[in-house]
Amino acid sequence: MSVPEEVKGCTVGVVQTPGGVLMFKNRDLSQEYILNRTTVFQSTPEFHFLKGVNIKTKGLEGVSIGVNKHKVCVANTHIWTSPDVTYDVLCEKLVQEAAKKEDVPGIVEEFMRRHTVQGGRILVAAPGWTYLVEVLRKTFKLSEVAGSFAITNHFSLISHEQEGLPGPGKSSLTRLETAQAMMKGMSSLRALKAMLRSHLPEKGGTSICNHGAGGGTESSHIIQIQGDYVAWSSLFGNPCENDYHAIPLFQS
Repeated sequence: MSVPEEVKGCTVGVVQTPGGVLMFKNRDLSQEYILNRTTVFQSTPEFHFLKGVNIKTKGLEGVSIGVNKHKVCVANTHIWTSPDVTYDVLCEKLVQEAAKKEDVPGIVEEFMRRHTVQGGRILVAAPGWTYLVEVLRKTFKLSEVAGSFAITNHFSLISHEQEGLPGPGKSSLTRLETAQAMMKGMSSLRALKAMLRSHLPEKGGTSICNHGAGGGTESSHIIQIQGDYVAWSSLFGNPCENDYHAIPLFQS
């Protein structure tokens, strides 16, 4: 079963910087989720993350975006709704267990052997490396990606046609095109915040700062890692109307 495209939002990506990384997510949800205030954080000395929302059950589970003490970040976008296990649960496993790049394929493979999963895309990144993971039912694909990279709400490794899914929607394609253009040469937190507030090509459901008729950007999050410094910047509501507030993480 599918859901309206405005529910299947989120613009996610990673900017690799010298000695660091910026992981980001504009989380786009339908109006019913925004009104229910489904923004919940969990934090321990080992990890910090935003709880995921299961679009099928409307319950909180797994991880939407997060980082652990090993400086491994995860964030995801939605593709396909079904009664299966949500990809947010896989994200939680990754943020809890991945300490280095080499851990990622084994964690994904073991999880997918045990579960049938809703359709989603996951970025797993740390300074110097990034994995793209795509999951749908029992199918999964992984690929290393170089440099700065963004994802929206359509697959690039899994075939929509072979899996019987509709093709990419206008919002997903437009937000990805805008992000790819604005991320070229990007290296600063300031430039990233400007992108997450962007209304290109026009203010509405196709802009990264999403103002869709049935919902929009519920919250925005940036994980900043530079050397030993790890911080989480977040805001609630549309980025164009609110300011980010940063908290340092994993301080000794």
